[in-house]
Amino acid sequence: MRIRLNLLVLGVASLIVVSFVVPLGLMVRQQADQRGRLEAERTAQSLAAVVVRSAISGDDPTTNQLAELIGPIPQGSLILMPDGQTLGEQEPDRPLIQEVVSQRTALSSYNAGGFGLAIPVLIPGGTVVVYSSVTNGTLSEGVTSAWLLLTILGAGLIGAALLIADRLGRSVVGPSQRIAIAAGRLGDGDLGTRVEEVGPPELVSIATAFNVLADRIRELLAAEREDVADLSHRLRTPLTAVRLQAEGMEDTPERQAILQKIDGLSLAVSDLISEARKPAERDVGNCDVVAVVRSRAGFWKVLADEQNRDMVVDIGEQPGPVGSTIGQAGAAIDALIGNVFSHTDPGTGFEISANVRDSSVRIEVADGGAGFSNRFDPGRRGMSGADSSGLGLDIARRFATDAGGEMTIGASPHGGAVVVLTIPLDDAIPETTGL
Repeated sequence: MRIRLNLLVLGVASLIVVSFVVPLGLMVRQQADQRGRLEAERTAQSLAAVVVRSAISGDDPTTNQLAELIGPIPQGSLILMPDGQTLGEQEPDRPLIQEVVSQRTALSSYNAGGFGLAIPVLIPGGTVVVYSSVTNGTLSEGVTSAWLLLTILGAGLIGAALLIADRLGRSVVGPSQRIAIAAGRLGDGDLGTRVEEVGPPELVSIATAFNVLADRIRELLAAEREDVADLSHRLRTPLTAVRLQAEGMEDTPERQAILQKIDGLSLAVSDLISEARKPAERDVGNCDVVAVVRSRAGFWKVLADEQNRDMVVDIGEQPGPVGSTIGQAGAAIDALIGNVFSHTDPGTGFEISANVRDSSVRIEVADGGAGFSNRFDPGRRGMSGADSSGLGLDIARRFATDAGGEMTIGASPHGGAVVVLTIPLDDAIPETTGL
């Protein structure tokens, strides 16, 4: 916008300057030409007056007499006597002089060398022609310097107009750029971003509306997080009751497994409450996602065996530290595997793989079900192809993007669905608590 405003002012200022400078330059050129012609006319008239005074005395004047009366002949002037003798070194315009002699009237004309004027003086012995001329340099004397000054003046006026326009554009564009930058920061999650309410009234109104919107977003997110924390806190009571019932069971391997899963669920609820109580900022953590996948695959293996699902696990031995917490990584893996159990029939096999490749970790969950429908859009939060909340893939996607990676979906080699998480490695030491 600022560049366009400057270009607009440049065009308008240039038109205005040209409309004044060009006529002024032409007028200067005309005045210089007129000044040169007047100089030639004055010189010719003064010489003709001398010839007339000499002729009045009686006898026809001679070149010697005229030379004594006039003295040095001015440069560019010539006196042509009737007998052909000349006084002066200027080469005359012969066609002009012949025409003056024949018509017996003063004539002037432009020629290749400049401008010439011839005046006839009648004497008893014939016609004396007084010729005076000026060069092209005299006709254009001062024009070049005048044009140069006019050009400098025009350039200065255009520069001043651009400077004023730039300062005006800065006063308009500056606040709008600050609003755009603040909007980008707010979109990146910086809820404390605010815009200084300065500038033109219209932009001040926009800045005020932006600040009100940012405050409202912060309030809504805080209320939502409080609601999540409250809901999670309510889950503790039934979990406690389930744990008490489990502790009353006989001490068998099944009881220990149930207690372990209840502890894991309680830990997940506690993490959810802790996350909800934090300020609305992106969590920063580090975990070995390969170890998380290995742990969650072991958890789901029991259910897969119960449903006669062929579960293929391909998990590498090389650690895969990524920029996320164990809770977030575990929730994402559980969401992907849980989708297989939710959206495919019992007995449908699936594969889980997690391997480090170059500088990233590739996690893949593929099944042999019906796959994704053509209308399915994984980018829409809450969208599902079955009777569910549709948040499973969104949890996995946010886990990947928050860790600097991405999620892609497609068709597996078995004809079902495949979800791939590609996450860059992190150099920090991964957490192991909670696996």
